[in-house]
Amino acid sequence: MRKDLAVEIYNEAVLNASEKLFEANGYESTSIDDIARCTGISRSTLYVYFDSKQTIWDSIVCRYMEQILDDAKKAAESDGSFEERYYKLCFDIADKFEKHPLFCKGTLGKISVDTDKELYKKIYDIGEQTNEEIAKFIRSGIEEGIVRKEIDIYPAVIMMWSSISGIISMANDKEEYIKLRFKMTKEEYLKKAFKMLLDGAL
Repeated sequence: MRKDLAVEIYNEAVLNASEKLFEANGYESTSIDDIARCTGISRSTLYVYFDSKQTIWDSIVCRYMEQILDDAKKAAESDGSFEERYYKLCFDIADKFEKHPLFCKGTLGKISVDTDKELYKKIYDIGEQTNEEIAKFIRSGIEEGIVRKEIDIYPAVIMMWSSISGIISMANDKEEYIKLRFKMTKEEYLKKAFKMLLDGAL
C-alpha cells in the first residue's frame, strides 16, 4: 500500500512538471530530458514509470477528461433548470479551455483506442461515462420540455460535445476578430453562441 502511494505521488509530480513544460514550450519542443531535469530524476528512472513522452501527454489529457466527466455529472445530476445547468456546463468547459488550452484541445485530438493498455482503457472508459452523463442530461431536458422528444440521443451527445468545444475553441482563437467585427466580448459571444446551439440544435 505504501509503495502504491509512493508511485502515485511520483506520477503526479512528473505529470505536474510535464504539464508546465508542455504549456510553456509546446509538446514538440519539450523533451524527456527536459522533464527529467525539471523533476530532478534521471531519464532512465523516468522511463520506469512512463514509456514515452506521448504517454505522459496522454496521462495529462486523461486528467482533463476526468474533470470534464465531473462537469457532465454535475450537469446531469445538479438542481436547477435544464437551461441553467446547460450554461453552467458550457462555461465550466470554457473556463478549462481558457486556463489550459493546450491540454483541453488535447481532449479533442486523436487518442489511441488500444484498450489493451491500462491508460487507454481508462481514457476510453472515461469517454463512455461522459457520453452517458451527457445523455442523461439531454433526457432531463426532454422531461422538462426543453429538448425535442424525437431527438436521437447518442448522436446528439457527440453533436453537443463537438459543438460546445468548437464554439469555445473558435472564441479563444478569434477573440480579437470577434471584438473588432462584432463588437462583442468573448463572454458575450460565447453566451450568444451557446444560446443559438440550445435553440437551434436541441
